[in-house]
Amino acid sequence: MKRFIPIAALWLAFLGWCRADEPAAPAADAQTVLRGLRDFYAKTARADGSFQPGVDPDYQGMSDSAFSDLAAITYACTIHKTFGWKLPHKEKTIELLLSRQKPGGEFVNVAGTVDPASPQGRTYNTTQALVALRSLGVRPRYDPLPVFEEILKQDYKTLPAYSTSFFPLAYLCAGRPIPVQADRSIRALMVQDDDGYLNNHIAATFHASHYYSLVGETTPKSEQMVARTLRDQKPDGSWLLNLPSRDRHATFDAVFTLRHEGQGRADCREAIERAARWALACRNDDGGFGHFPGSTSDADAVYFQVGTLVMAGFLRPADPLPSDPHLLSWGHLMPLRQRTAADPLRIAANGWVSGLALNRDGTRLAGGSSIGIVHLWETHAGKQTQVFKGHTDCVAAVALSPDGTLLATGSYDQSARIWDTQSGRELHSLAGHRGAVLSVAYSPDGAVLATGGVDQTIRLWNAEKGTHRQTLTGHKSWVNCVTFSPDGRWLVSGSSDGTVKVWSIAGEIIHTLPASKAEVRSVAVSPDGKHVAAGIRYGAVKVWKTADWQLAQNWEQPADDAWSVAWSADSQRLAIAAGEWNRPTTIAVRNIATGEQVGQLKHPQLKHPQLKHPGEVLCLAVSADGKTLAAGGGDKTISVWPAGP
Repeated sequence: MKRFIPIAALWLAFLGWCRADEPAAPAADAQTVLRGLRDFYAKTARADGSFQPGVDPDYQGMSDSAFSDLAAITYACTIHKTFGWKLPHKEKTIELLLSRQKPGGEFVNVAGTVDPASPQGRTYNTTQALVALRSLGVRPRYDPLPVFEEILKQDYKTLPAYSTSFFPLAYLCAGRPIPVQADRSIRALMVQDDDGYLNNHIAATFHASHYYSLVGETTPKSEQMVARTLRDQKPDGSWLLNLPSRDRHATFDAVFTLRHEGQGRADCREAIERAARWALACRNDDGGFGHFPGSTSDADAVYFQVGTLVMAGFLRPADPLPSDPHLLSWGHLMPLRQRTAADPLRIAANGWVSGLALNRDGTRLAGGSSIGIVHLWETHAGKQTQVFKGHTDCVAAVALSPDGTLLATGSYDQSARIWDTQSGRELHSLAGHRGAVLSVAYSPDGAVLATGGVDQTIRLWNAEKGTHRQTLTGHKSWVNCVTFSPDGRWLVSGSSDGTVKVWSIAGEIIHTLPASKAEVRSVAVSPDGKHVAAGIRYGAVKVWKTADWQLAQNWEQPADDAWSVAWSADSQRLAIAAGEWNRPTTIAVRNIATGEQVGQLKHPQLKHPQLKHPGEVLCLAVSADGKTLAAGGGDKTISVWPAGP
């Protein structure tokens, strides 16, 4: 117990400072809180292995403990496991839990307000019982997963917004990850606002953070979520956005969110410390905790307030931690996701990201957005260094000149523009397209800029003077993408007419490659000039050999659009961003010789077996040295896998 003394002393000093308008917290150190907690459980433990909601035998409970009598049992199991305590009647508790399972796999409550036969009752009770049994090291009598499989057919759509993370939690407690289709179905329900919140409610937002923590992925709009959560904290350290009856767990939910999405940021730590002071103010003389200061001690409140104190570091769990700490109830012992040098840097954008460009060594990144603004960032830290304003509609494409001094942009406002990257000043406005400009590309020597647009044409410009040189015609629909060969002697375009065309620098069509009956979204020439790749709507990717223009590879990824393709520096691998309707995207990387999906670029700093972005990827960029990959898209964020040290 000696390990508690220094932390308790620090906390007592911290508790001594309190604003006049804030409730004073009880002067209890960690050892006192833990002794009182054990007393509370000794008073509420029943001989049959269950637990009363409160010290008073007539108390019916509140929130979870009133909803189902399994809640008090599960929270007692996970709290005892957290601190390495033995349950008062462990064998009876196990026997009781097992007796509550039906042959169909579901667990049922015998007291509480929820209907055990309803989808919500089946989801709630079965998840809670699986958590409790897992903490006790006991397997259920019957396979519980058919319960969730049935609910996931249709009924999951009727559940409250705070039910999402029940599903991966239940599957993991049963020993399996959530199935891919079930995962996609649940994610489709987690629709975030621009500030990262779901349903303007911290509970639904917490369950999204908890969900992505359980499946081991970065939470979409994480930075925005943290900013909103910090902004919503009340002066007393708590969170309350809705009526108290709807926000009983709000402080726990916010603390989890700040801890896992903030990843140790100083402002998040300070907010969590204030929250812990408020949680201590909810402690009662019977050793338990209420949902709010002055509220009756309740089994449900005990878990959430103690969980807050554990996440804040005021209460220390058993050492070593219990097995599977991430599966103990709602994540109060969830380990932080370990970040490495190969983890992506996340950059928040103001709108969906429609175009990306990296300079040669990958140190600077330009990104165009749907709100008509272009930003320039330092990729090592995500620091914004320049903003380019002037377009009046969505910026569809961006390109950096080979020396990085110029930036070209194409917009739905029917113009292309050239900017000075150092000053942010607009140098030239290129008019002539009769419709949106969808693609821009510099020649390898930086002398020529090519633009493609909705008007079916490609225009070539003198990049230094901003003067028009030539218009290339031949496509029968939008020109979505254009790029130059490494030697600058020819260029390639892709169109909504389903073709890829190869042009001489003089403007003559050299080859027309019938790619698809659908739209060609993107084209890329390998750095060695030996292959041309095209990303096509509905997921097809085709690769041609430039020696004879014969098809070398043809890959299908049904139902997804191959929005962007990009080559590795050694020309041996192709990164493919195929996504649909802003679902999280895994960037596929394929070996060009074998066609096999290899999962990563061949560079020692990009060690991830998978390159994952939290939303649909609309654009990719790879630096010329091959050490940096960037992806951006519909979720208004950019992922950057940097070169590292």
